[in-house]
Formats: sequence, C-alpha cells, structure tokens
Amino acid sequence: MASQVSPGVVIKERDLSNAVVVGALAIRAAFASTFRTGPVGKIVNVTSERELIDTFGTPAEANAADWLVAAEFLRYGGQLAAVRASTGVLNATKSGTGALVASKESFDAGVTSEKFLARYAGTEGNSYRVVIVDRGPDYKITKTTHGLSVGGTWTDSASVNHEVYSVIDANNFTIVKGSAAPATTPGATIATWSDSDWNATAIGSTGLTFKAIAPRPKTSAWAEARYLSYDEVHVAVIDTRDNTVIERLTYLSKISDAKSPEGNSLYWKNAINEFSDYIYAGAELGSSEQTTSGEDSGGTAASYAATSGSPKVLARILLTAGGALSGGADDYAYTAGEIGAAYDLFLDTEETSIDFVLMGGSMSTEVDTIAKAGSVAAIANSRKDCVAFISPYVGNQVATSGGSAISAAAQLSNTVAFFSNIASSSYVVLDSGVKYTYDRFNDKYRYIGCNGDVAGLCVSTSAVLDDWYSPAGTNRGGVQNVVKLAFNPNKAARDDLYSNRINPIVSLPGTGPVLFGDKTALASPSAFDRINVRRLFLNVEKRARTLAEAVLFEQNDSTTRSNFTAAISSYLSEVQARRGVTDFLVVCDETNNTPEVIDRNEFVAELYLKPTRSINYVTVTVTATRTGVSFSEVVGR
Repeated sequence: MASQVSPGVVIKERDLSNAVVVGALAIRAAFASTFRTGPVGKIVNVTSERELIDTFGTPAEANAADWLVAAEFLRYGGQLAAVRASTGVLNATKSGTGALVASKESFDAGVTSEKFLARYAGTEGNSYRVVIVDRGPDYKITKTTHGLSVGGTWTDSASVNHEVYSVIDANNFTIVKGSAAPATTPGATIATWSDSDWNATAIGSTGLTFKAIAPRPKTSAWAEARYLSYDEVHVAVIDTRDNTVIERLTYLSKISDAKSPEGNSLYWKNAINEFSDYIYAGAELGSSEQTTSGEDSGGTAASYAATSGSPKVLARILLTAGGALSGGADDYAYTAGEIGAAYDLFLDTEETSIDFVLMGGSMSTEVDTIAKAGSVAAIANSRKDCVAFISPYVGNQVATSGGSAISAAAQLSNTVAFFSNIASSSYVVLDSGVKYTYDRFNDKYRYIGCNGDVAGLCVSTSAVLDDWYSPAGTNRGGVQNVVKLAFNPNKAARDDLYSNRINPIVSLPGTGPVLFGDKTALASPSAFDRINVRRLFLNVEKRARTLAEAVLFEQNDSTTRSNFTAAISSYLSEVQARRGVTDFLVVCDETNNTPEVIDRNEFVAELYLKPTRSINYVTVTVTATRTGVSFSEVVGR
C-alpha cells in the first residue's frame, strides 16, 4: 500500500479481466456412434438436436439408444464433438457398386473411378438421382418412321455433308452437331427447339421436368467475355422416394476455369464437390454422356479457343450423364474395436478441446459394453483434461424381451459388478441410471443410460453457477425426460452404490428423478473423489495452461514471473469470490525458479488451492426442553 503522511486519496487499479467466464455453450462432450448419414471417422461439432439431425440424420432402430443419449445431453445445453464410427458402411454410386468415401478430405485425397457418388455412406444415398441440365438441342426432328434409339445417331442423308446427329430422345428430337439447321429430309419435319420444349422435357420417371430445376441455361458473363457461348448447366439432386428436388446448383459452367464475378469457380464439378450437401462428382464424363462436338466438358477457355477465326462449339452434356445412385449400405452394429477406434480420435489434446466424454448407449452384450466403457474412460484418463461419464449395461437392469423381471437385489448386484471393471480414477463418473424415455422418431418407449443426463447436469450447473458446484441434489440434479427408472434404489441400495463409487439416480416422492451423488470413480479418499473438486481443478488448470503458454519464449526473469503471478492470482481471486476455493497460494519466484532451473530454460509455478467441498452428509438434531429451562444452560450459548 502506498504510504500517506498527510490526508489524501490514492487511486488503484485491480485487473480482474482474467475472471472466470463459464457458459454452457463453452462445454463440449466427445461422443462416438454409428449414424444414418454424415462423414465417417471425422470429428464434427454439433450444438443442438436440430444440427445433430441435419448432420447425422434421425435415429434408426439400431442406433437409437446411442443417439438419444447424445440428444439428451444437448437438451441441457453445451455442444458435442461427434464421430461416426467406421463400420461396413458404403456410399451409393452411379455404377451401383458401393464405395466408402469417409469424408470430404478422403474424397480430395483419393482418385475415384465413380462419376457420381453420395456424399455420405449409407442407404440414404440409394434414393438420390443426379440430374445435369444443359440447354438441350438446337432443333427437333420429327420422323413418321424411324428406328432411333437414345444414345445412337441419325445421319441426315439429304445433307450434302451427311451430318450426323446424336439422339437424346428417340421419339422426336436430336442434338445437332453443328450450329446450322439440318437439311430437309423426306419423312421428317424440322423446327427450332424452343424454351417451351426445354421446360417440358421429362426427367426420367420422376414426374418432374426441366422447369422444376431452373430456367433454361444460356451463357455465363465469363464465357461471353471470351467469345464463347452456351456454357451454362444446372445440377440437381432428386429424392426418388417422393420425387422432390432436394438440391439445386444453378448457372454453373462447363468450362473448367470459369469464374464468377467474385472470383469463385463456376465449373460444375468444382461446385458440386465444394458446395453440394448430397453428392460428389468424381471421374470425367464419357462419350456417351456428352455430344461429340467441340471439346470435352472439362475443357479450359484456352482449349475452346478458335484455330480458324471462330470459337469451337462446346460439348453438350446429356441427361445420361446423371442418373440414380445405388449400392449404399448401412452398418449400425459396431464392434467394441470399431467404437474404441472412433473414441481414439479424441486422444490428441492439441487436435480437439473437450470437457466431457459420453459413453452413449449399451452394446448388445455386457462384455462388449464393458469394453466400450473402458475405451471411454481411457480417453479421459489419458488426456487428463476432461471427465468421462459412464452408465450401467441396460441388460443388467432390464429383462430382455420375453424374460422374467429382474429383482431390485439383482439389479443392485449386477450394477455393482459391472462397474467393478472400471479402474479407479477421478476423471470418470459412474451413475446407476437407466431411464425409460420416449423416442419420438421411432414412436416407441425405450430404456437408455443416463450418462448424457449426468453430463448435462454439469453443463446446466456451469451455466447457472460455476464448474465447481455439485450437479447433484434437488436444486440442480433433476433428470429430464424420464417416464420411469429401471432401477430406483432405496436407502440401503444407495449406500451400497455410493460405497462402490456409483452415483445413484433415484426418484424421490415429490421431487422426480434426481442425481443423488457427486462422486468420481476414485476409490481412495481424496479431495478429488468429488465431481465439483475435479471440475474446479480442470477449470483452473486450463486457465493456467493458457497463461503459461503466453510466457513461452519470453525472458526468464522476475518481470515475467511477476506478470504470471499477477495474472493467475487475479483469476484465482475471482474463483475464491465465486466460492470455488476458500484460499489459495501462488509460488512463482526465486525459491522455485533457481539459477539451475533458469539455466535449463525452465519456468516453474506452483498453485496451492483449498477447494470448497460439497455437503454429502447432513445431521440435524432436534432437542426438546422444559419450558422454564434457559438455552444457555442446555447448550452453553
């Protein structure tokens, strides 16, 4: 404090800009499962149930238990870092031979012989039909008798040069090779192919016509400036289940180096691969998918340049270039190894930042579910910057179809036995909950684990208060969307569960289902055997890491040490003010940064915290006294 001899005023500043900022949206949980659609083997951020549906589709019967756990977590706030596990899924293709293209990065890195394929693996792609809409022919030729077939040719015998025209409609018109009208032919009438003809052109058996896509394509400004014409095409994706256009990419170009006024690529293949939500365009088109006139449809502006004073005619892409996709395959039945490999994507702390790891639903057997739970716990134990949440095997509490009911005693012993396979760790949280909830997507009720709910309660606690408050109890521990609990432990059962590191979820009269414990899976008594203390230290450690990274490569002297001490002390003061710690000490001076430490280019800081503990046991004594007795005589106060 500044010394004042005579009366005066001293103005001081205190920097609390390092204060704790905790919000539900900042909390992210790792989660892996199989899905209906979406990229395979890639971490995708999901912030809401709507986004979960848009990215990975709605739940199927086979993956609903997993999917609903993730959706329940999102209901409490926060976000997911989700991975679609690699199983036997395949992308639908135009050739009908399914092929796995896991993600956009996989597509960009590999060369595929498929001309078109669904962007994501799964049977969803089998309902897609790709349509490429060019401007069509210049003229229509109607013949009273003919033997024309689509993809064949017709020779104008009346023409001096015997021009050959490629047939795209065996009934009445062809695509003209050149720009001049064909000569009159006996038995045929010739007319210009109009915009009305174009609008009425049918798209297979979908019941749709070209006008359902966009107006007839013409010439882009980029091509017109280079004395080229009719380069535009539209691309659409039709869902053949209800014959609706689900995607339109319009006014693209057949010239591979065409640009928009903003400088973006207009080439139709580039646009598909960059912006389509449904398909990729792979190998180049063949001769049966475009006219033989001009250059191929992937030419540059230079390749179309005139060699004799006039531009070459651009090839026209035929409807046969598109077509239905098939061969896509689903595989929801992941193995313990496959789901473990998906969770392994979260091992690298520098690649992704997470706060929680969710187990999701049970697998088909207890052995596989134990292996899955072990994979989830291993991520948190390896990273040491997050907490894993694990629920019991559903089959230990719920009888299989046609089986007899499981008694409460058996539910308790089965649950305890299941969790005995999980090693002691303060980075893991175990719960007893299996809840019966409604699956609105499949219109049925089903049992799912409550690990998404327990993690969600931590999110909502952080949103309302801070990380270091317990998520349990009637004030903050209410579990949502519960019709009933498969196992509702009584007091004796709760005692057994708690002594085995398992947090009971119990439905109490007048309160509904509640998380009734806040233990971590640490077996030995410690400050870290409580969720709020573990999360307090993770919070402080993440902030300390950020501040420590800022001193890397700085001068190793007293100024740097003082700055670091001031910054972390400011943060811890705010934590203390918000009831996270009762006291703290920061040591970062010459006592632990000795000359030997400095000569090794090291910087040492030590933080000592006294965490605020949660109340787990309450004793209230009510004493009756005689009317004339003074309380000071009874209790000494």
